Amino acid sequence: MTTVVDRQHFVGLPAFSREGSKLGKVKDVVDAGESPGYLVIGGLFSRRLVIPSDVIQEKGDAIVVPFTMSYLDMAPVVDPKSAISSNDRDRLRDYFHTRES
Repeated sequence: MTTVVDRQHFVGLPAFSREGSKLGKVKDVVDAGESPGYLVIGGLFSRRLVIPSDVIQEKGDAIVVPFTMSYLDMAPVVDPKSAISSNDRDRLRDYFHTRES
């Protein structure tokens, strides 16, 4: 399992959707206890996007979030400045580990 320390190298990298649209940059890596952790992406959305780190793909000096912009726009809203609650973890896991229709 990758640790939060291992994922710190993602901070500052540009993030793209699966169709190549720029989402912004990775602003932070958040540990969520037993879960794989989360990347906080800020930029083109009016909020910071919180993505489970185990769904992203590294592509050179960038990361790809394997979902469309419209799917990411409907992602659960989670405040990355506070601790991610078990309810938030469940919502994020359910949303991002379920395939797009």
